[in-house]
Amino acid sequence: MAGPSLPLAARAHPAPDPRSAIEWVADGGLEVRLPLPGGPPTPAPEPVPVPAPTVSRVTRGAGTRGSRYASEPPITASGRDLRLDMLRGLCALVMIIDHVGGGSFLYGLTGGNAFVVSAAEGFIFLSGMLVGLVYGPRVERDGIGAVQWRLLRRAATLYGLTIAMTFLFVGLSRFASMPWLQDDPVLSPRLVVSLLTLHRTYYLVDVLVLYTLLMLLAPGALLLLARGRTGIALMLSLGVWGAYQVFPAEATVPWDIANNDTFRFPAWQVWFFVGMVVGYHRDAIRDVLSRIPQWLLVGVLAGLAIATITLHVTEAEAITQFLQAPSGEAVRKALFDKEFARPGRLVAFAIWFPFLYLVLTVAWRALAGVFGWLLVPFGQNALYVYAMHLFAVYLGALLLPYVPGFDRENPWHNTPVQVASVAVIWLAVRYRVLFDVVPR
Repeated sequence: MAGPSLPLAARAHPAPDPRSAIEWVADGGLEVRLPLPGGPPTPAPEPVPVPAPTVSRVTRGAGTRGSRYASEPPITASGRDLRLDMLRGLCALVMIIDHVGGGSFLYGLTGGNAFVVSAAEGFIFLSGMLVGLVYGPRVERDGIGAVQWRLLRRAATLYGLTIAMTFLFVGLSRFASMPWLQDDPVLSPRLVVSLLTLHRTYYLVDVLVLYTLLMLLAPGALLLLARGRTGIALMLSLGVWGAYQVFPAEATVPWDIANNDTFRFPAWQVWFFVGMVVGYHRDAIRDVLSRIPQWLLVGVLAGLAIATITLHVTEAEAITQFLQAPSGEAVRKALFDKEFARPGRLVAFAIWFPFLYLVLTVAWRALAGVFGWLLVPFGQNALYVYAMHLFAVYLGALLLPYVPGFDRENPWHNTPVQVASVAVIWLAVRYRVLFDVVPR
């Protein structure tokens, strides 16, 4: 992403009964508790002392939080799929590292925002998927109108966060003359109105504008899915995406947004709405895929994932020669351009997302034991993590130039800065800093 669902305003209730509530909704799931069908939640029973679980060999040494996540099944008793939390947390982690920027030894793992697919796509896709997955089942119980109203309230929360972060982050950036500001117009009523009406955005807050617009349209998409019009929903989304590939000027909807160079709505909406369809029909999709041996799926996807890595490392040399293109860069631009969400990027995502999900399924205990302490909290508080990482990026750009001898492009100097940024944000999540202020 021009930088990297990838917002929930509701707060957790105290001491909820995990059997009577779903802990996540929509775009990151974060501690909203929704009653399950079958009547109001029953009071939680008095806790009964039980012996402490033995730490298994897989989780020993991973820390108590990592061990706890490893000891849980991928789908908890409350209905939460921790694998999706892990993937969302991975997207958030990658975005922090890539946005802090500079030289780094970590780009071999994150892609450095230059791979054929990035964390931003995963962030938006998972946001849409969780809308379909969580809100879909509520339609039959609560009615489509009530569920649509909840989505609109969520969109209003996102809008408030978008406006607040835009004025705060951009105001601080202008005060310090940060290099990422695309322009520097004089503060005027015209500028304020353009920001309030989402006609102008800036670096790193641009994805929040996209997110707000997507959630505003989510009630309409959910209506189509609930009425059995999945085909129409897909055709509308893919149709807008396809038109933008060929006629970008004519297919710019809902309006042109100044400084929005990366998250162009006609292209990027496809990640969200296809994600909604996948989440809404997850059980049916899972039933179809369950007929294929798991080892075969993992093997095929692993081979394709390796092919995308080879393509990236060789700068698309094979495709360049086959198409007799002028350069590998021209091929990458035509097939994998991020701003336009080119077809090759869609294919790459269709390889990597299910591959990573299956890897988590097969090796859950080991991976959760090692990474769960970091990725699960990040995934469960993704919007909060994204908001807080803006200030990590800002403070790094503000203070590091004054550190004697510090070279931002030297990975030995800069990698510790990226690690420290991740650590500080993790501590903020761990101790719930400003949780009552920043949506999660």
